Amino acid sequence: MIIWFYHRVLPSKQKLSVDLETFEKQILFLKKSGFYFIDSKGLIRYLSGDRLISEKSVMITFDDGWVDNFIFAQPVLAKFAVKATIAVNTGLINPSHGLVRTSNAYTITDSKKALSNAVNNKDFTSFLTWDELREMKKSGFWDIQAHGNSHLGCYRNFDNIRGFFPEKEHWTMEFAIGENPFLGAPRTTFESILSSPRTTLSDDFKEALRNAKNNSERLAICKTHPCPIIEIETADEFENRVANDLEICKHKLRENLGIEPISLFWPWGQSTQKSIEIA
Repeated sequence: MIIWFYHRVLPSKQKLSVDLETFEKQILFLKKSGFYFIDSKGLIRYLSGDRLISEKSVMITFDDGWVDNFIFAQPVLAKFAVKATIAVNTGLINPSHGLVRTSNAYTITDSKKALSNAVNNKDFTSFLTWDELREMKKSGFWDIQAHGNSHLGCYRNFDNIRGFFPEKEHWTMEFAIGENPFLGAPRTTFESILSSPRTTLSDDFKEALRNAKNNSERLAICKTHPCPIIEIETADEFENRVANDLEICKHKLRENLGIEPISLFWPWGQSTQKSIEIA
């Protein structure tokens, strides 16, 4: 059993994507190799021990809700008559009405820039509209499921420091810090706010980073500071926020597409026992 996940399918390879030619070859390989393509319902049956679901099964999934899934991936699915699952983050939906695009009416934007624009409510053109999702549902090639209503992250630890702003930046950094990124702000592995309570950087930690002379000093501060990260949510606030976020996601899918999602794809694949209980 294989779950094979994608984000974007584009004419040529970019970050967070696979090129169209490679994607078609991968689907063809799975098809020729005798794999049985399943969706969320099929996965539930498989995990429940249904012997009618072949052990040589594959689930093709897409995260977020990129419009190129509709423009470039769907024709490949149709060509080989296979189904894929798309996990839609409803907070990233393009709000334009009556918009169903083709490759001729779509300008490709770098993934990092596109996500930054969307999460900051500046530009959603890289993401699906509800009209496009309705077309995808109508095609029969898509199993549409939930991916939450927010896709932001916060600081949790400094086990994987990748550098410091402005040399290293990330589209969720402004949200994680709670202000515009400052010179020397750490770029680390952020944790989804649907996984654990929100955090921010402590004031004295930020001050120490601002006063550091170079990145070597900043790295040492990150490793030795007694209280670099503080939680800014209580357990109850976290529980209420996540429950509300997931309910909003379900409501939007139900209201706009008439579907009741049966599976949740956690943003960045991150969850905790508490967030699973809330879900």
